[in-house]
Amino acid sequence: PNPSKLILTCWKMAAGYASGGNPQQAPKALQPSVLWAQRKDSVYVTVDVKDAADIRVQLDEESLEFAAKSGEDGAAYSFQLDLFAPIQREASKSSSQRCPVFFLRKKKEETWPRLQKGAKLPWVKIDWNKWADSDEEDEKGAFDTADMQGMDFSSLSKEDVEGSDDRDSILADLDEDVAVFTDEEAA
Repeated sequence: PNPSKLILTCWKMAAGYASGGNPQQAPKALQPSVLWAQRKDSVYVTVDVKDAADIRVQLDEESLEFAAKSGEDGAAYSFQLDLFAPIQREASKSSSQRCPVFFLRKKKEETWPRLQKGAKLPWVKIDWNKWADSDEEDEKGAFDTADMQGMDFSSLSKEDVEGSDDRDSILADLDEDVAVFTDEEAA
C-alpha cells in the first residue's frame, strides 16, 4: 500500500469526524433564506436561521460570509455574497437574537438594485416589512439598530477575523505525517 494515500485517507476521515459529519464525506451546508432592505446610506440583512449557534461571520468591504447551525434542528447553514457595492465595515453592526441580522453602512449613499453583484439569487429576497422606497425614507426613517448589541465589526481587526477559524486548531495535528503499517509489515 502507498503510505501517502493512506495518510490522505486518514486525514479526510479525521476531517469528516472533526466537522461532525460522515467520516467519508463532509456535511454540505444548506443555503438559508436571506432577507434584505435598504436606505440610501445602509442595508439591513436578516438571515433566516432560527436560534443560530456557532455563528461565524467574515465581513469585508465587498463581501459577507456567514456560517451557523440552527438551534432548532442543528442543521448547518452557510453562504457567501459579493455585495453590490462597497460598505464601511467599521460602521457596520450585527446581532443574533432570534435570527442573525446585519446593519451594513454603505460606503456611498445610493440605491442598490439588488444586494449582491451578478444575477439574482433565489434565496435572497426583499424584506418588505423593512423596505422603504427612496421617496418614503423620510417617513420610515433609519433602521432601528438600538438592539444590535452583538458583534461590532469595528472592534475586529482583519487578522482577528482571518484567524478565527476553529477548524485550523482542530485539524492542526493532521498535517503531521503518520506511519501506517499493515499486519504483514508489523510481524
